[in-house]
Amino acid sequence: MRTRTSQVNKEEYMFSLIAEQAASGQSIKSFCARHGIRSGNWFYWQKRYQQRNVESHNNDNGSFTLLQVTPDVVTSVESGIFVEYKGLKIYRPVPASFLKELIG
Repeated sequence: MRTRTSQVNKEEYMFSLIAEQAASGQSIKSFCARHGIRSGNWFYWQKRYQQRNVESHNNDNGSFTLLQVTPDVVTSVESGIFVEYKGLKIYRPVPASFLKELIG
């Protein structure tokens, strides 16, 4: 049976590899082959990594997200709201509740 310490060390190691792979731009397949990791194990740890990031984001109660408004943006839409958030671009009118849900 694994001890709690060894499980934490393995988690830290795998999470560091996941971050390294994301920063490298290398494919998961070649990264796993280079490090001797089975793809099933990789995706298990990747899912845990993503869940941990979601949990840590949800613990930021009362935090705000900075939105930068650029008044000189030229779009082909004559009216409505233009929104760009994390690469997602919205060029048509949307209800405020949708934007609130998108950001939250």
